[in-house]
Amino acid sequence: MNQAPEKIVDRIDAYFGNIARWSIRHRYFIAFLALLAVGYGGYCAGHVRIDNSLSNFFYKDDEAYLAYKEYLDDFVSDEVVYILYNAESREHGPFNYDVMQRIARLTETLEAEVPFVREATSLANVEFMRPRGEDDIEIDELLINFPESQAEMLQIKQFVMSKPIYVDYLINSAADHAAIILQMSATSTDELKDTLIDPTKPVGKTNSYPMVADAKVREILARPEFSGHGINYFVSGDVPMNTTYIGAMINDMTYITLGALLIIMMLCVVVFRATVAGILGPLTVVVVSVLLTVAFICTLNWTIGNFFSLLPTLICAVGIAQSVHILLEYQRQLSRSGDANQAVIRALSKVGGPCFMAALTTAAGFSVMSVSNLKMLAEFGVYSAFGIMTAFFLSTTLLVVFLARKPRKFDRSKQGRMAVTPLIKPIVDKSIDWNLKYPNQILGISALIFVLAFMGITQLRNDFNFLSEFKPHVEWRKATLKVEEEMGGTLHMSYLIDTKIPEGIKSAKLIKQIEDIQRFAEQNPLVKKTQSVADMMKDLNQTFRANDPAYYRVPDRQNLLSQYFLVYEMSGGKELEEFVSHDFSRTVIEFQVEMTSASNVEKLLAEIDAFVAQNPLDNATGNKTGIGLLWVKLANYIGDTQLTSYPLVFAMIALIMCISFGSIKVGLLSMIPNLTPVALALGALGWLNVPLDYMKLLLATIAISIAVDDTIHLVTRFRVRFYSTGSYEQALRLGLNDVGPALVATSFILVVAFLAFLGSNTTVLANFGVLLGGTITAALIADLLLMPVILLKFKPFGPEFTPAP
Repeated sequence: MNQAPEKIVDRIDAYFGNIARWSIRHRYFIAFLALLAVGYGGYCAGHVRIDNSLSNFFYKDDEAYLAYKEYLDDFVSDEVVYILYNAESREHGPFNYDVMQRIARLTETLEAEVPFVREATSLANVEFMRPRGEDDIEIDELLINFPESQAEMLQIKQFVMSKPIYVDYLINSAADHAAIILQMSATSTDELKDTLIDPTKPVGKTNSYPMVADAKVREILARPEFSGHGINYFVSGDVPMNTTYIGAMINDMTYITLGALLIIMMLCVVVFRATVAGILGPLTVVVVSVLLTVAFICTLNWTIGNFFSLLPTLICAVGIAQSVHILLEYQRQLSRSGDANQAVIRALSKVGGPCFMAALTTAAGFSVMSVSNLKMLAEFGVYSAFGIMTAFFLSTTLLVVFLARKPRKFDRSKQGRMAVTPLIKPIVDKSIDWNLKYPNQILGISALIFVLAFMGITQLRNDFNFLSEFKPHVEWRKATLKVEEEMGGTLHMSYLIDTKIPEGIKSAKLIKQIEDIQRFAEQNPLVKKTQSVADMMKDLNQTFRANDPAYYRVPDRQNLLSQYFLVYEMSGGKELEEFVSHDFSRTVIEFQVEMTSASNVEKLLAEIDAFVAQNPLDNATGNKTGIGLLWVKLANYIGDTQLTSYPLVFAMIALIMCISFGSIKVGLLSMIPNLTPVALALGALGWLNVPLDYMKLLLATIAISIAVDDTIHLVTRFRVRFYSTGSYEQALRLGLNDVGPALVATSFILVVAFLAFLGSNTTVLANFGVLLGGTITAALIADLLLMPVILLKFKPFGPEFTPAP
């Protein structure tokens, strides 16, 4: 027999045999360390911060983020709770006398009791301007003197509906739906200490923004004095959205993870006849790995964001996959010798190297994402790599504790018993048969799939819409759709205008230009309403003209406009502070936009930029900002991450493969079946016109990282069998018989585990689970069919030979 040239993967095998011996001797010490890890991880889990806000995607020095923070400096938080309500069964709807009384009390209660509320505004207390004589106005709450009858309330209705500034803001044009708007004093971008009611207590829904604010709103709305009475409430806005995200994440991290673990446990029993130790061992590895990763996140003072939902199931996938290879080889060795301790040592001596290289390539693939401009994704790349390597090292130490035991009499009836269910063997046999009978056809079909896939990839686009991320039954989505239907857009965009001089915005020419920008934007069907200082001046002009709608326009004369600013300030007006800085050097235009995709928002902002460029502002500059701009940047960064991380992932994994096998040829050939499922998945998205959002962005990285694990085990065993037989056909038969069952078993378990994501309340995660399951299935097919044919055709281990007797 020709001696196989020793490669890195071979030398590593010997080390892990020694690790197994050490672990058996120090099993109690390892168990003790595992208990400490569980305790520390559990403590960190109770103190780590969950942040799903859009701003958590960005680094603090990001230009778009800085522009947003600069905007908040002058115009405070733009996060709101938007409570739409109707009273369909009550005559006059929102202007029903009893309904308005209840809304007035509700507005006061919300402002007084909801944590982090800066101001609550409704028809009951909105700032209202009334003429007082010919040269003066009165500014006060609309219902400062509450009407004494329904007839007086209907007169109020006429005043309100004659004021365009309130229509589609606090009351819709049909006057059958109205709103209460809670403006928050905090934002999701604030420091942790500023988002806690009591900094000495842990993060949670009773102490943390935004959960505590959302919970209090719902508790107040459920009180007998406000609930019922013919009034229906629909709660939308930033605070409920972020709270819903956090709730979905907690649900995913608990129920879906537990579901995935139970599924894996049952499949382990069915698929490869695992014993109690063979079940509890891998599950313990997964749980401890997840807790240690949480501890790692907490130690670095990072937050848990959207991507963390993937981590428990991801570690389940990697940890279980590694454990399955170890367990199957352990069972094979145990059936031969009957000595559990020796079986563990021999198992790790055979598969330790491939398992390590598989974990290393997977971790390397994820770590590459640390170069992303998306902060949340970059952090995910780092801590997922940490979790993957942690799961591997626990598989080679803690799992040994469960498998090792005192010598006992060996049951000879179990000798030679198949380690996996007999149902898997026909699949492996059929793949061997097809590889040997139809190698050219397999290569031809694979080449065609590659061509079609790459054609689809050229049509791939980046986009996302936060509204469609939630399933249709989720309350926030239903409420938001109702608000969109009745009041217009719920997505807020801002355009900041800076004169750089105090009092600079008190220019009639500039305010007319601001109005021109609004009129231009309102021509776009996505823009439902705009608000600015121009609207305040138009409302003042109308008020001074006895509320004549014909005078709802910006005054032409500069001196008249200056008088309006002065009278407004002297009359105690406050609403203008929402649109101007304290020194009147800057102002903002607010756009209410239909909840739409990021690409549509980008087009709208580009159109506004082009309009301003063609119509330069008078001694001022304009810059887009607000949540809308962050949406656009997020979409752009997804594209940037594709361009930078994907090539790096593929290059790094290919490099590790080449080093592992000591051959550039073997390393590059082994990448072909790993690229196939990724290209197929991305190509399908392109052909189906399904956009690549921030979650699907991970598809290629996760898929190739998992797929390469199986390839390493297959190529390693194929190589060993070739040097023992001298025949590529024999190596194919024996190699696939050795590792094929494990590949099928692990892939089947992983697919079912990722399908557990279907239980998520977010469509983005549910769809990702289906896509990843399909990609792993394609990777299995590529490993069973394409990889063996490539080895058979290209003969990367040298010419065939006749083994020595």
